[in-house]
Amino acid sequence: MSASTPQSSEPAVLRPADDQTWDAEADVVVIGTGVAGDTTATHCADLGSSVIMLEKSVAPGGTSAKSGGGMMVPNNSYQRALGDVETKEDFIAFLARVGRPLLYSATDPTFGLPQWEYDLIEAYFDHAGDALARLEELGALRVMHIAGWPSYSDVPEDRMPRGRYVVPQDDAGEMSNGRNAIERMMRTLDRLGVEVRLGFRVDGVYLNDAGEVVGVRGHDGTDSRSIRARKAVVFASGGFTHNTPYTREYMNGRIVGGCAAVTNTGDFLPIAKSLGLPLHQMDEAFWAPVVWEQALAHDPSLIANFNCAGDSMLVVNKYGHRIANEKVTYHDRTRSHFLWDPTLVEYPNFLQFVVMDKRCRDRYGYDGFIDLTAGNFIPRVGETSPYFLEGETLEELAERFTERLALHPDDAVGTRLADDFAATLRASIERFNVFARQGRDDDFHRGQTAIEQFFMGLDNQLRPADADPDGASDQLDPTLHPLSDEGPYYGIILAPGVLDTKGGPKVNATLQVLDGDGRPVPGLYGVGNCVASASGQAYWSAGCTWGPYLTFGYIAAQSIAAEPDKQIGTGRDSSRVLA
Repeated sequence: MSASTPQSSEPAVLRPADDQTWDAEADVVVIGTGVAGDTTATHCADLGSSVIMLEKSVAPGGTSAKSGGGMMVPNNSYQRALGDVETKEDFIAFLARVGRPLLYSATDPTFGLPQWEYDLIEAYFDHAGDALARLEELGALRVMHIAGWPSYSDVPEDRMPRGRYVVPQDDAGEMSNGRNAIERMMRTLDRLGVEVRLGFRVDGVYLNDAGEVVGVRGHDGTDSRSIRARKAVVFASGGFTHNTPYTREYMNGRIVGGCAAVTNTGDFLPIAKSLGLPLHQMDEAFWAPVVWEQALAHDPSLIANFNCAGDSMLVVNKYGHRIANEKVTYHDRTRSHFLWDPTLVEYPNFLQFVVMDKRCRDRYGYDGFIDLTAGNFIPRVGETSPYFLEGETLEELAERFTERLALHPDDAVGTRLADDFAATLRASIERFNVFARQGRDDDFHRGQTAIEQFFMGLDNQLRPADADPDGASDQLDPTLHPLSDEGPYYGIILAPGVLDTKGGPKVNATLQVLDGDGRPVPGLYGVGNCVASASGQAYWSAGCTWGPYLTFGYIAAQSIAAEPDKQIGTGRDSSRVLA
């Protein structure tokens, strides 16, 4: 399981003295240097505010620096230039349909969404295009438009399933990733005069007599520091993926690990609790399967399994039964791990076993192109992985799975393979092969959505023509190919994980953090995975964290620019800043 950062024994909410001594001060203090923090700080500096950024890690970027960096930006300039104009009503209806499907109503004024979610989504649509355009003008982002990238869900409410997606571009004009984008943003922040302090963990906030947030307390190493914020403090510090007590309490132990930065331990949550702020969406996340043993090893380089690569492959549970569409996108695919069997009183799918033949292993090995095959667990031909297993027969592969489960008895409780696992697996493969030959998956409809076909097309484009001795062009469905009747066979164990969590205090449409009565906490803002997401149960589509967060940073900066300077005490501000 993941580790957690020890909580401070000092109070998380402090009252500054009238003559408080500060180690530094600025108009705005931003906690976190991922896309949420970077874009907020960029827009604040652009509007004339002085900014100090505080980052717990010794390197900037957080989870954003590990990501592909794609952005879902509705109403963007590239989309409009093609004549593709989307209405706000259509956009909100689509997000409501996939985010709150049991609440969705086409005739309701908010489409069934809670009002705060509707307000945030509306603000997202209204400002996303302008936010991206301004970041491009400032040189903080350089992007390319992927006009043909489809949405993750084929639903009639999505009237414009293509055109919202842009990705980072490097200086050579090539498609890039999150790390490249973060590096560009950090250069822009330096040019705008933003001070960035690395290795600084925030664990408290200062409130004045009026209940306004006027600064933060933290530590750089063993030394306690106090940083003054004249206008606002913005938390953009990520979720709580790597805080085991929190994931056990709020998520019932459903996740084994995640690919968020190891610094994502929910540092804003104890502060929010001390302020008496209600928490929302704490049992939801941006889900993604992870390689089980890699997650148990706390590997900081872990990347979630975004795309289950290959065609002559399938996924089964502990009984050897195929259980879901292997090509469904990562967020929704993870939900299949949580099926509860009330008769057997177990989660039969909690761990899942990927099985493929040699053709699949040789053709779809990891090619190093992170943006399209992120988390591909199949090693290159000629290379090995400690988690990738091999057996000359299905029975031998089953033995390899059993051996690995035995290595982690405390983490494999309830996941022992059934005695007839290999026999049932063989029957599952035979049934799958019938579907592959007919080009139609009658059990789980694999390959029947636009995004599944799109990802499979990308996978096949990246493979050399001679990598498949059987040929792939004659397949009726490119996601389906019969598994060989002869070994060797290969496999890996997948577990439920997250990109990051999506719970925390609620914010309003200007990103002010709200108290239990729905009123803004003066001087306190939240952007990113440390506050409650408006996405409900959904991962709206590719780039649905970067797109909103660069937008919300733009909105928050405009609100902060209008904030008055806040006094320390009831009288004149006589606080001092250390030279």
